[in-house]
Amino acid sequence: MSESPDDLTRLAYARYSAGDLPGMLDLFDPTVEVVVAPPNFESGTYHGHTEYTALLQRWGAAWDEMRVEPRSLEAAGDWVLAFVEYIGLGKGSSVEVTQPSWEVSHWPDGLCVRYEVYWVRDEGLAAFAERSGA
Repeated sequence: MSESPDDLTRLAYARYSAGDLPGMLDLFDPTVEVVVAPPNFESGTYHGHTEYTALLQRWGAAWDEMRVEPRSLEAAGDWVLAFVEYIGLGKGSSVEVTQPSWEVSHWPDGLCVRYEVYWVRDEGLAAFAERSGA
């Protein structure tokens, strides 16, 4: 029995938070397209596992610990909108930082083929409505 897109989304966040990047990437198509919206310093489009892994490694380098806590998920067909909080402990300082994010992902056939990260609520909601038709 295949898992729903929202279940797969939760699983991806759980694996990321556990430090299981290979396990998380098993849920992403090898040609995944990852879009990080401005104003993040890593804003841009990343293609495939190699570029996505490099992005995650750069993000992770600033933290002693980083996890993602999903606060809500909304699914429409194969699309999922997740409101999440990134919670990290700064490298060497142990200062906890929390950053909200609205993330849109597309899960046809049980793999994520597109993953978009928005730092502004209205942008994430608009992207989800446009992509999913919700």
